[in-house]
Amino acid sequence: MRTSILRAMSLGAVAVIALSGNAAAQPDAKAADVLAGTRKAIGGKKLDSLTSLSLQAAAQRNVGNFQMTSDLELLVELPDKYLRAETSNSPMVSMASTTGFNGERALKGSGAMGTPGGGMMIRMGGPGLGTAAFGGGGDKPTPEQQAQLDKQIIRSARQEIGRLMLGWFAMAHPSLNVQYTYAGEAESPDGRALMVDAKNSDGFAARLFIDEKTHLPLMVTYQGPQPRTVTVGTQRPGGDGSQTQAQSRQTSSEEQKKLEAEANHQIDQLQKQAPVLVEYAIYFDDWRDEDGIKFPHVLRKASAGTTTEEWTIGKLKVNPRIDPKKFESEH
Repeated sequence: MRTSILRAMSLGAVAVIALSGNAAAQPDAKAADVLAGTRKAIGGKKLDSLTSLSLQAAAQRNVGNFQMTSDLELLVELPDKYLRAETSNSPMVSMASTTGFNGERALKGSGAMGTPGGGMMIRMGGPGLGTAAFGGGGDKPTPEQQAQLDKQIIRSARQEIGRLMLGWFAMAHPSLNVQYTYAGEAESPDGRALMVDAKNSDGFAARLFIDEKTHLPLMVTYQGPQPRTVTVGTQRPGGDGSQTQAQSRQTSSEEQKKLEAEANHQIDQLQKQAPVLVEYAIYFDDWRDEDGIKFPHVLRKASAGTTTEEWTIGKLKVNPRIDPKKFESEH
């Protein structure tokens, strides 16, 4: 039935049942009760003893009109460390990026994506857009600008792991200091889901849907910037766009400078535009026992009924010892 409920919710065939006066009068107590039942179903006391987590996943992402596959590594060490490292060597795009936080320090690495033929594709999601990078291109930010960028990296990373942990463990990351409120029930033809809202004073807001029968999380919804993509130099006029042709000719230094200028111009234009907010849903499925804790091994992210990203979890470790060097400030 879980799959049917997910499908119904993703298609919008859900009726939200309004809160009764009694439930609305005591939202925090009701939310705490629902979340406690969910955490008990996930792992109970074993979950209460969680201090760290590591996972590796194969990810498939729809970027523009093509698909990109990559390998993900996520490391969590409570209460204040998080790292996400992603590498991709797809035929059409290569990428290596690192992001996260260690307390109030940002963990960051190159987020640029390049094509084998020397082109560049940069994907962005709202305010705080970066500059194009062709082998280190772009103006170096001032100390003040870098401090602001670091704050944005930390805020974005905290929100990301907050949403994931909300769906994994029925609790957001502790660094977010969220407040939970019972939001009622969602009903589909195949069953009901309990809803709990998680919010904080820094703009974090997400809604957790919990299967009424299994007490396991179904999905997390939230508002976020619509992805904005800059693509330059990935296909030349007069060709068929084939991989062989794209790889047949590397760009010269002068061409790279032109591509960088074009990308930076597009980024400057995007920075002047207010981001368009859309609703996203993260679905959690294929729950399996991992050292006494149930964990979803398939994660799917969608917007407007279209899947934008899907993870298949491979290796997962509960309470591993993580090398402190992994959380150094620069990568």
